[in-house]
Amino acid sequence: MISALTKSERLMQLEQLLLAHPSGLRRSEIARRLGVHRATVARYVTELSGCLPITETDDGWIGINRDDYLSNIRLTIHESLSLYLASRLMTDRTDRFNPHAAAALRKLGQSLSGFAPTIGRHIVAEADRVEGARTRRDPVYLAVLETLTRGWSERRLVQLVHHSVHRNADCPYLFAVYLIVPYAVGQSIQVIGKCQGEEHLRTLRVDRIMEATLTQESYAPPEKRR
Repeated sequence: MISALTKSERLMQLEQLLLAHPSGLRRSEIARRLGVHRATVARYVTELSGCLPITETDDGWIGINRDDYLSNIRLTIHESLSLYLASRLMTDRTDRFNPHAAAALRKLGQSLSGFAPTIGRHIVAEADRVEGARTRRDPVYLAVLETLTRGWSERRLVQLVHHSVHRNADCPYLFAVYLIVPYAVGQSIQVIGKCQGEEHLRTLRVDRIMEATLTQESYAPPEKRR
């Protein structure tokens, strides 16, 4: 029993370790951090792969695919309503189709179907509205937003091209994402951050970013003001 419990704890440690290192870790580094043999790490990785989207490159880097990773949370009905209202605010601030917003609302609604069916059905209906005909399908916009999200999550710089209306030009930036927010004016989502070599913050409309590529270069998050 003690051995099984220890193994369970190690598997949880491995999951949290990989989540803390978006770029992945080598098997030897994982073994050192967990205090186990590399062969044990190999067994742990194989076991976790059955329930988590574990990735392993040809040159030995092990990580977790964050696009497919599902985080489990437990919410009260009041917390669920707060998330629904926030999601409704976001979807009302953009006219572009976002399948991730629709999927999140549908999961939230289905999770409430057992103990709050009326609210659950309403939230599922809202997911259908988000997928409705009024929203524009824009694959470039969606790909850009996904790349910015990964950059923000993993603290990696994003190489992007933004169309400046004032300059009437496409401007390339190496961008550190500090925040992504909905904006009421113009039904847009905006990204706030810094361009490499600049001290001031920039705010860019996501729908004016023509392309975005995630780089391997990391950045430090901004210091919190006291």
